[in-house]
Amino acid sequence: MISWLFHLCDRLIADADDRILVQQRQAVIAAGGDTAATAYLELCRLVGEAADPSATLIALDDVEDAAPVDLLGRLVVHAFAVMRASYPAQPDAAAARVRLAAQAEIAYPVVGDALGHIVLDFAVRLIGEATVQLSRLAANAAPIVRVETGISLPSSLIAFDLYGQASRGAEIMERNGTGTPMLMPSPLKALAY
Repeated sequence: MISWLFHLCDRLIADADDRILVQQRQAVIAAGGDTAATAYLELCRLVGEAADPSATLIALDDVEDAAPVDLLGRLVVHAFAVMRASYPAQPDAAAARVRLAAQAEIAYPVVGDALGHIVLDFAVRLIGEATVQLSRLAANAAPIVRVETGISLPSSLIAFDLYGQASRGAEIMERNGTGTPMLMPSPLKALAY
């Protein structure tokens, strides 16, 4: 049931102090008892907070949700990781918010039916706070603009013309999904600043 969480910990938590916290929570979970559920949620939070957020969000896509507690755990990890990830553009933060909300909509009925209204209330408040944070990030992120060059140019030249930094060429290449920095499409998408 919780092997997915232990696997994420082994794969994503690198800091020595965080590894100690992981081992402590894992021991409490393995022992069972009254504090196991709290340790489980703390471990989910720890993965969301301590691991690289981008790697965590990608790893969550591989998790198969079998039990209600796993749905809840995945939701907790996702909420904490999504609040730590960086979103350079407004659409990036908005897409993260939509993805989190979609996962929550799937989890809420199952969690509520199986684990009760107190746990469901916790999940709803957590996702609500994460959604508010993502909305703030989106409001403060750069908008995406359409850039028309008329001809295909290298991404580093476009980045230098737009931002005064040729090193941001990789960012332009990634945003437009091109395989080479030498020939960018015209028109293309770029951050406003």
